[in-house]
Amino acid sequence: MTSDWQTIVDFIRSTGASDVYLNRCSVKGRVEGRVERLSSAEDFTESQFDNLIRALVENRKDLLPALDTAMPSLDFSVQVHGMRFRVNIVRAQGKLCASLRPLPESAPTPQSIGIDEKVNNAITNAPRGLVLITGATGSGKTTTLASLVDTINRKRQVKIITIEDPIEFIFQEKLADIAQREVGVDCPSFHVGARDAWRQSPDVISIGEIRDQETAIVALQIAETGHLVFGTVHANSVAETPERFMKLLPEPMRDKGREIFASVFVALLSQVLLPLRKGGRIALREILLREDAIVSVLKKGSDHELEHYMRSGRLAGMVDRKTHLQSIRSEVDQTEYERWMKALK
Repeated sequence: MTSDWQTIVDFIRSTGASDVYLNRCSVKGRVEGRVERLSSAEDFTESQFDNLIRALVENRKDLLPALDTAMPSLDFSVQVHGMRFRVNIVRAQGKLCASLRPLPESAPTPQSIGIDEKVNNAITNAPRGLVLITGATGSGKTTTLASLVDTINRKRQVKIITIEDPIEFIFQEKLADIAQREVGVDCPSFHVGARDAWRQSPDVISIGEIRDQETAIVALQIAETGHLVFGTVHANSVAETPERFMKLLPEPMRDKGREIFASVFVALLSQVLLPLRKGGRIALREILLREDAIVSVLKKGSDHELEHYMRSGRLAGMVDRKTHLQSIRSEVDQTEYERWMKALK
């Protein structure tokens, strides 16, 4: 089994595969957007394949009982042969299957993922407030979040607490003191972890995902009381984000919640990943940064006006999706470029 995992790790390193899938007694990898087969079903018996997946959990005694339930759904990170992975294990047709995403050894710099210096400084120098990164699953939100948090780690003497599910990037402390907490291991949920962090005298709190009422409420409360809060939200655009966040709140507090949201807002970033012509992917973003006029728009609930402010705020580093797409045209796969241009008209 050890040699099987060494083969998989070698495959990832040689091809740059972004994901690995263990399903139906075969191993496949996603290479430059295409799914390529590393092994066929004939390479494993069902028992061998089951053990290949179970080997991922052998050092996590807290997860082992869930593995043998009728419907396991496990999310965790693990290191195999010197490579860290984010892992999800479920059952398909009654059999265990797994999806693995290789994790970089360290968070990328903002510049390397396309965030310019003005935007980076506006966000990472903010003493307090709320920064939200939005997009669909697999859009690179966690990578962007980690990049910004690690920038603060490199340039500010502050206390940072992260709540993650699972921990993907291991931060090496530089100027900051950092505590990384994993949901299901160090705390039972995002909102409990965030509320605990609030009591630990932090300067910066990073919440891996804001997806329920309790987490949304505590994120607003922490930001309102003078802390810098980062979080991710499932929303398709900057203009959609405020209302999506409000819908997480109980209806009686949405008007007050919108007022607080506007007052603590620092930045909204929304992104999708597009394939590059030469392989790999690039983030297509829209970015909104705090300005007095934008705060007024958010308070009024006129979210449709945010597109205008992203277009007119280019000198400050803001950008709308169409303008950003045009700026990366030479790099993006032509078919994807045309599809998105058509969608953005």
